[in-house]
Amino acid sequence: MWRIRTTESMVLASLEAGRLQGFSGTFHVGMIVAPDRQIIGANDFPIGGGFVARRRLGQRSLYGSVGLTAGLLVHRADTDLGVVRRVDPDFQLPLKFAWTAGRVGLTVALLQGFSVRTRTYERRGVEVWKRIPYRIGLAIGLHFDVGVGRARPRRSR
Repeated sequence: MWRIRTTESMVLASLEAGRLQGFSGTFHVGMIVAPDRQIIGANDFPIGGGFVARRRLGQRSLYGSVGLTAGLLVHRADTDLGVVRRVDPDFQLPLKFAWTAGRVGLTVALLQGFSVRTRTYERRGVEVWKRIPYRIGLAIGLHFDVGVGRARPRRSR
């Protein structure tokens, strides 16, 4: 996960339910871990749901999708003054490319996120930790396709 000043690691799990092509529902939950934990021990937890438009690319098992999700960004920071907890609205625009071989496949995603507030922490009037609301990340992972129900063939004209 990249921001202007720092790079952070993120663990993300998402679930999409719907057709292989067309609109589907999606839900995601994740954890962003700040690398500068010796200064401020901060973690962000994006949670949200929304819609994804998915399309098959060519004749192979390659799919592309674009989505829009809305949810919450739960912020937790351990500072000198105690634990700070905040909740902000959060929006994500995931762009995904997926290749499937059987029921297991590889997914590459570009995740853009926006929460509505800049986070800053100061010590003695000097800014020691800052995160802007816009973030962009690259995710690479495995996905599992699980079919539910029978597939109905479409009639050709």
